[in-house]
Amino acid sequence: MTTPPVSLQRRLQWAASVLVLLALLLAAVGLHRLFRDHAEREFDARLQRQLDDLTAALQVRTGPDGLAALGLRREPADPLFHQPGSGLYWLALPEGGEPLRSRSWWDATPDITATPPAGLDGASAWPQTAAGPQGEPLRLWLRRVQPAGWDGAVVLVVASDASALEAASRSFARGLGASLALLALLLVLASHAQVRLGLVPLRRLQAALAALRERRSARIDGHHPAEVQPLVDELNQVLDQRQALVDQAEAQAGNLAHALKTPLAVLGQLAQADTGLPPEARTLLREQLNTMQRQIDWHLMRSRATASVQGGQARAVLHEVLPPLLRTVARLHPAIDIAADDGTALPAPRITPHDLHEVLGNLLDNAARHARRHVHLGLQAADGGLCLTVDDDGPGIAPAARAQALVRGKRLDETRRGSGLGLAIVADLVEVYGGRVALGESPQGGLRAQAWLPLAITPAAPPVPA
Repeated sequence: MTTPPVSLQRRLQWAASVLVLLALLLAAVGLHRLFRDHAEREFDARLQRQLDDLTAALQVRTGPDGLAALGLRREPADPLFHQPGSGLYWLALPEGGEPLRSRSWWDATPDITATPPAGLDGASAWPQTAAGPQGEPLRLWLRRVQPAGWDGAVVLVVASDASALEAASRSFARGLGASLALLALLLVLASHAQVRLGLVPLRRLQAALAALRERRSARIDGHHPAEVQPLVDELNQVLDQRQALVDQAEAQAGNLAHALKTPLAVLGQLAQADTGLPPEARTLLREQLNTMQRQIDWHLMRSRATASVQGGQARAVLHEVLPPLLRTVARLHPAIDIAADDGTALPAPRITPHDLHEVLGNLLDNAARHARRHVHLGLQAADGGLCLTVDDDGPGIAPAARAQALVRGKRLDETRRGSGLGLAIVADLVEVYGGRVALGESPQGGLRAQAWLPLAITPAAPPVPA
């Protein structure tokens, strides 16, 4: 079981899509991380400014009882410090004294570790996390200070609800995801379009190769990109070499045929003359000479047809070929009524006028030799080509013998005169041009011979440069 070919276009499109999605996924992760880091830095910077403000407002006062009391010169300016459960809090934890806190704490007692991490400078701040009065996550910044007039250290704390940071991060992630999803769709579509446009030269080359295979062109024409043009040049060189070999073979076949004509003519005269040979030997010699002549004519015709097909210029106009051909066949068979359809409006088949004359001439001659009264030539455009149908009212050919009639070298009736080609050679000649021949039963009771030929290609306009 052969593995089906993998589409290069589909492979490139899948690769481009995967790379685009992978790149945008990495970009999404990186951008989200950058936004989160930036938001956290802004969040922490705001808390540190409020911590600096709280540190500057801290003072030690002497109470009426002569004892030192910790207090603030002024309350922080942000009104959220005065709103219970607002999400913004401050706290002062003195050693050996009552803590001070903002009204936003209300009656909650935060669980805070006031011990600074090891190796931290005396006045440096450090971050921490804790739960707020309503269970919300808090991000805290703490600083340990030693105010003048106070016996011991004081830990100052500023806290803010970190859920706002999480909400901003999620909102950014949703917006970023939607934007990158739309961008991914556009990039995937653009990559698919780019792949399709990039493979247009290959499709143009494929069309040129199809024209070459269908014998509509002898070379790969057109302008191609620099990456494809060397391949096209190499293929054209191979085609030129192949055409040169075909021309050389055709010339050699023609030379050989012409070289054999004179000896065959001499032998034919000897077979007709009274040379002392028995009549049976002269008859056998004439039959063999006729067979050799038919073979030479056949090979010459086939080599000429092959060269015409390779050139891609084979074209026969029906209304130019049919009238003289029908007149010739009518003179050869005056007792037979030969009729034909009008081929003026039909397209031209892909065959040379000479070879079309040979094909139709042999089909009509064969039908007229076996017909009783009528022979009809039908012309019809069918299956993208031209169908030539010859019907006669003769005895026909038995279904079992029809296949044998198309075998070259087999003759069903050796007693009748003929042109020397026959149905088998006609079938071979039609096949050279990509056509086919079929035998069947005619509605008139005799034989129906159908020859289908592809249409000639109209010369195309010069290709547009790539």
